[in-house]
Amino acid sequence: MRLIEPLAAGKGDVVIGSRFLSSGAHRVLYFWHSVGNKFLTLLSNMLTDLNLTDMECGYKVFRRDIFKDIIIEENRFGFEPEIVAKISTKRLRIYEMSVSYAGRTYAEGKKITWKDGLKAIYCILHYNLPYCPPHIQFVVYLFVGCAAAIVNFWVFLLLLYSSDVPLEFAAPIAFVIAAAVNYALSIVFVFRHRARWGNFWEIVIYCGVVLTGAAFDLFITKLVFNLGQSPAVAKITATALVLIFNFLGRRYLVFPLAGRGWW
Repeated sequence: MRLIEPLAAGKGDVVIGSRFLSSGAHRVLYFWHSVGNKFLTLLSNMLTDLNLTDMECGYKVFRRDIFKDIIIEENRFGFEPEIVAKISTKRLRIYEMSVSYAGRTYAEGKKITWKDGLKAIYCILHYNLPYCPPHIQFVVYLFVGCAAAIVNFWVFLLLLYSSDVPLEFAAPIAFVIAAAVNYALSIVFVFRHRARWGNFWEIVIYCGVVLTGAAFDLFITKLVFNLGQSPAVAKITATALVLIFNFLGRRYLVFPLAGRGWW
């Protein structure tokens, strides 16, 4: 089999097949499937810094000593982005070679659907982001932070106007609830590391970051409000500033070194 040639010659550690490098005949099938495949490959390449042409190709060959150290967590189409993400973190010689391919229609047994595409996006983010540079993590964290910020904002207004809770209490309560949302999304997408909670210092560090952020949030909210701005404007301003603090605190204190705590 041609795929093992770079390994047998001692030139490579991993060989990945590509259905798009072949010069032979290809069966013409679904346009949007090809668009989706190219999008997933592009997204994977952006996070792994590889220049593959067909990340989703099922033909992948490894040297045994490399593959035995990799723990596989996916059991469907998520395997492809998972394994590419995990080999990209190692110093490996990766080759890509053309493979013959005759696609199938759904009537002929094709099984992949749009749900598998969404799972592939999740796997690309889930397995790559913990090892990406901080600036890339921050771009994705903006979406996580924005989701938590929306929760923070609406809970704050709900408590302030619907329940007549004083601003001094509404702001920290809303912040703590948003912090829980932020934490859940952070461990799923950005840092892929759940606090063990059995470690005393990890609890202290996480609680310290959250409480510091809450105090900062309250301080900015009250400061902007006392300057004559509305509660909504004050909360939006505080949330934007605390978003940056939250990322830095989680990246370097709560989830340092891509999920490997220094304690």
